[in-house]
Amino acid sequence: MIHSEMRFSPVYYRTLLEQDAKAYGIQAPSWEEITQPNAYFDELKAKQRLRIKAPIETRHLRVSLEISKAVSVIEGQTIAVDHLILRIENRTPLYLAYRVQTSVADKHRCSDKGEIPHNAMAIGPNQTILRTECLYRREETVDVNRIEVVEMPALSAYYVSRLPPNATLYDPRTFAGHVGFHGHDVCQQTFSWREFKEGVDEKQFGWRDIIDFYARHNCSEYSFFKTYRYRTDSNSPLPARPLD
Repeated sequence: MIHSEMRFSPVYYRTLLEQDAKAYGIQAPSWEEITQPNAYFDELKAKQRLRIKAPIETRHLRVSLEISKAVSVIEGQTIAVDHLILRIENRTPLYLAYRVQTSVADKHRCSDKGEIPHNAMAIGPNQTILRTECLYRREETVDVNRIEVVEMPALSAYYVSRLPPNATLYDPRTFAGHVGFHGHDVCQQTFSWREFKEGVDEKQFGWRDIIDFYARHNCSEYSFFKTYRYRTDSNSPLPARPLD
């Protein structure tokens, strides 16, 4: 058991960064990389109807809709049926945390859809992610409501992808197939999503604040706290800790 004072020491924190990067087989970020602000982009703020073969392109992502078969369980039968599949392409050579929020006319019609394993939290350089939106029906529609992106070092993306997805930040309809960069290596919950939800609902903090915290902190060791905000000062101490 690591004493809390040791956990918040810069020496322990830097050692943890090195050890984690080695365990994941990636390069550890420099101190400058892990301390500098991670660029955040709110790339789509107005709802857009997504149509087949008519992608939406932003600075970082290309989002398109296609029809393809996925395995689903319908009335006890496991069958491959047509689904509306969202294709999310990283147009950059960077690791990104991302949130592509979509909506359908009636989410209950999508309750029997299958899942494609995918990273619901982060995307690698030039990577393409596929996720199911709904079972295909001729009249079914998918709207893209918002696209948010945070640029970050590789280790930060690995850290973020270990967060257990939750309805506070993501739609259960689209995160169910989540698999992180390191497989099913998900942190045990050491915080209260209920408290997170209250803060998000009251606009005290938001997605980018929580993502920015876990981009710099191993979620097995550190927990987000309500006063943390998206980092804008590279000289602020790390690891971040709540006021005693």
